Amino acid sequence: MGKDIGRSKTASLIFLNERLGHLRLPELDRERFIKFGKERAMEGVGPVTVGIDLGYIKTILSHAAAVHGIVVSTEPLDHARMALRRLGLVGKGDERNRRPTQDELDRIISAFELNSRQQIPVGLCDPIRDRNGYAAR
Repeated sequence: MGKDIGRSKTASLIFLNERLGHLRLPELDRERFIKFGKERAMEGVGPVTVGIDLGYIKTILSHAAAVHGIVVSTEPLDHARMALRRLGLVGKGDERNRRPTQDELDRIISAFELNSRQQIPVGLCDPIRDRNGYAAR
């Protein structure tokens, strides 16, 4: 659609091209994706990052099939993801429940006290939310 992709995604796609771009489609099988996931874990990346990498690979394969008519299945990738999940190498991130520090609270209060008509910068007064998504009291 003529929209540029971000720096992080560009860097990820370049990385994936360097790691897997030299392989032919028949070489991209379940075993190869599992090996890739294990290698990434050995490099120190966490389960979320491995999952993101696999998600990008699936998007690339799906795009190749849909847009370019290349006959490719994402099933081997789905099976590899399942195996890597069972090995603990793919997973979701830890849920966080963050509360503001005293310094952050002091800055917010100071901003209000300085000038009640002054516009508070975006993000400074966003509500802190609990694990269920409700604004903290």
